[in-house]
Amino acid sequence: MISRQVLFQALAVILLTSCASATQNLKSYISKQEAIDAAAEVASTSQPEISRAQKEPSNIRAEQMTLLEAVKKISRDNQPASGYDPNMIVWFVTMDGLWLNEMEAPGLTPPAEPAPYHHYAIIIDAKNGLEIESSLTP
Repeated sequence: MISRQVLFQALAVILLTSCASATQNLKSYISKQEAIDAAAEVASTSQPEISRAQKEPSNIRAEQMTLLEAVKKISRDNQPASGYDPNMIVWFVTMDGLWLNEMEAPGLTPPAEPAPYHHYAIIIDAKNGLEIESSLTP
């Protein structure tokens, strides 16, 4: 028969192992500041249709949540892109600034002056710091 001391030691090892695993899971996510830095990098880089930030972004906020919650903040009708787990943890980063639309609307003569964007929402993967989705609004 197993002695109480051996049983107690076995339970202690199991408990400590599960605590260490939980701690490692918490450490596997990037920090809030790393998420803000990743989003600032996205905002400062021009994309095919959008200019880089024309002025230093301000009012930067980051909140950790699930991907489903984040895409619903962009538009309540949105769903996460195929291949992404809606329950994965992400950082939802928002900022104010100035970004220009650099793509003319086809078929308009003369081309309309594109409206600038003043608000940027960027969803960052909390594990690797990569952009998952973003949205600009006037």
